Order: sequence, then structure tokens, then C-alpha cells
Amino acid sequence: MAFHYLIDGYNLLYALPHLPAGSWQEKRQALLTFLKERRPQGNNAVTVVFDSREGLGDQFQEEALRVIFTAGETADDRLIEMVRKAPNPRTLVVVSNDKGIQAMIRGTGAKFVSATEFLKTAAPHPSPKVDKNDRVKEAQDITEEFKKKWL
Repeated sequence: MAFHYLIDGYNLLYALPHLPAGSWQEKRQALLTFLKERRPQGNNAVTVVFDSREGLGDQFQEEALRVIFTAGETADDRLIEMVRKAPNPRTLVVVSNDKGIQAMIRGTGAKFVSATEFLKTAAPHPSPKVDKNDRVKEAQDITEEFKKKWL
């Protein structure tokens, strides 16, 4: 069965081992990049909800991620509403460290995963790709350097 992850955006951002540097926009983008690259949600659908009490309720799709900024409500309220209005809440997984959300969705059939546990399922950070040609060139450069010193 495919799941749909509903993520409390700022809650997950603060649960990251290291809070990304920069403006709030850069921090949010770093979180979205993390979700796209490390995929703790697997191949499941993802909706990330950020608080924006003064916002206009903006929404956008970024690759496989749907991003929602609330308008005049908290992310918690929006997540709870999404679970309660879902035709099949059993397919939903709510990600947050907020025990209040957990209590509010209890009995709906939706699953709750702490942000901390969710992050543990992320793929390892990708290693930088090393071009074989760069290594060969580096080895040749070293050889040339030794030739100059020793000959």
C-alpha cells in the first residue's frame, strides 16, 4: 500500500541534526532538498506544511513534494484537518514531534511517526562522485612531480 506523508515542516526542520544556515527561505529549501535527495519517505507522496499565519495560503509542487504555507492557521491545525477530511486516513503518515498532533489524530486510522524516527530512515548522505579520469590525471601529475625531484 502506498502512503502519503504529511510533514510538519518547521518541526522536522528543527529535528535535523544541524539546522541549515541562511535565511528562513534557505532553511526551508535545505529541508526540501534533504527530502528529495535522502528520501526518508521512500517513494511515497509527501506534503510539507509550514506555518504562515500572515501568509496567503500559497502552495506549490517541487518535483515529488507538495508544499503548503498555511494562511491564518497553524501547520498543526492544517495537518489535523487534512487527516480528518481524508477519504482513507489509513494511507496517511503524519510526521512531527508534536504530541498534540498525535493526540488529535488518534482514532482516525492515520499513522504518526516522530520527526526523529522519520529522519533515521533517510538514506546515507551521497558520497561525492569521483571521476576516474580525474584520479588518473592526479596520479600522472604526482608521477611527473616525482620525476622532476628525483631525476
